[in-house]
Amino acid sequence: MKLTKLAALLSAVLILPGCVIHVGASSTNVHFEESLNLNATQLQMLEVESGSGELTITGKEGVDEISVVAKIHTTEDRDYVLTLTQNGSRAVLTAKNGSTSGMWNGNSPSIDLIVTVPKNMALDIVDGSGSIRIANINNNVEIDDGSGELAIKNIQGDLTIEDGSGDLEIANVSGNVKIDDGSGELIVQYIAGSVDVNDGSGDLIIRHVGGAVTIDDGSGGIDVLDAGGLTITESGSGGLQVKDIKGEMNIDS
Repeated sequence: MKLTKLAALLSAVLILPGCVIHVGASSTNVHFEESLNLNATQLQMLEVESGSGELTITGKEGVDEISVVAKIHTTEDRDYVLTLTQNGSRAVLTAKNGSTSGMWNGNSPSIDLIVTVPKNMALDIVDGSGSIRIANINNNVEIDDGSGELAIKNIQGDLTIEDGSGDLEIANVSGNVKIDDGSGELIVQYIAGSVDVNDGSGDLIIRHVGGAVTIDDGSGGIDVLDAGGLTITESGSGGLQVKDIKGEMNIDS
């Protein structure tokens, strides 16, 4: 009889609206910081391979090293990798937790990175999830991102982005911009070179581009203002606004 009552009580608890029961869930109850530094006088590029967490990279004039501050959120077994090494003319920064899948009490494991680099250093970034902020780089920047917001500004070089999901905001790029984006709003403005966008879904706002703009879009509104030229090979679904195109314009709806 007691077992029957206990089973009935458990059943009632499990079906209560808004009640979430975690059985055997892990906890990221270990939080601390680590710092890394690497002399950059002989380095030309920083490669970043990161898993889950925020990533901020800022270029600074007059610095001769790469500095990293990592805010680590992990489990009691401290199953993570954080390294900054030199490979020829490249620095390689790796920041990953051993496992981020499964059930968690609170947030899953993550490593937030704040990175300072010499201003003329190129960047090659492969990131899993979490927001990315990059500013003040006088070189080319390449990003392969899974998910999370991207905010990139003040790039003196070409910018190439392959992104799964999340909003993108890009401003002040001296070179060409090429974007392959899955979903999320995209804002691109003040680009000296050309802009090439292959977009799945989400609104596109592109303004003040010195070169030509090329767009292949699945769905979402398109707003292009002040560009050297415009080609839309596929506009999908959504509104279209175009103004102040100085060169040739080809729109295939």
